Amino acid sequence: MASTGETTLAKALAAAADMRSGGQDPDHVGHWLLRLHGRSEVLEELLRVTERYLVFGMPEHELSEMERLVEQLREQEFSDDEGDGVADALPL
Repeated sequence: MASTGETTLAKALAAAADMRSGGQDPDHVGHWLLRLHGRSEVLEELLRVTERYLVFGMPEHELSEMERLVEQLREQEFSDDEGDGVADALPL
């Protein structure tokens, strides 16, 4: 059963999606809620993979999964041209 927080989040995300699809997001609140929620999900997955990597040593699967998640985060950051360019210069 979903907790109250999960239910509230689901409702907020649904409202944000409705705002976006209905063109009723003049202040871009829905856009940013959806964007930050997606980024949060990727960061949480990166944390889970990193914890497994640190606990169990250096399995190649966890390392490649971390690289994939970091690349996904970089793509999200630079897709809106709001990045500062620092991460572009850092090798992966």
